[in-house]
Amino acid sequence: MNKIHISNIVEITKDKIYYRDDRGDVAFIELEPCANNYEATHRHINQSDCRGRCVGNRFFGEYAYYELYTIGHVQFYMTLKTNIFQKMISKIFGWNFHAKDFQKFYSIQKQFNEKGWTTLDLT
Repeated sequence: MNKIHISNIVEITKDKIYYRDDRGDVAFIELEPCANNYEATHRHINQSDCRGRCVGNRFFGEYAYYELYTIGHVQFYMTLKTNIFQKMISKIFGWNFHAKDFQKFYSIQKQFNEKGWTTLDLT
């Protein structure tokens, strides 16, 4: 599986997701084949329940990611660090130290939705 930091995403269009690779060059993934691969491996999911064609999965936790169903799969990830003090404050007062990270993360899902694509939430 190829892992790319989520900050390397440049743009999501109706056909492709553009990102910067390890060399700093702009590369892309075609979304139609991702949707075809996803549908071939997840026949039990009712596509009519989705906002668009599903191209992969997403998860928001200590390790947040979007996994696209390309050949070999590609994962756009972000690591959410929480120290012991933050965990304690969060537990006592219910504060969310990752609210800005979640906004960044979810903005990618909104871009997918606007272009007719979606990802399955595994959270």
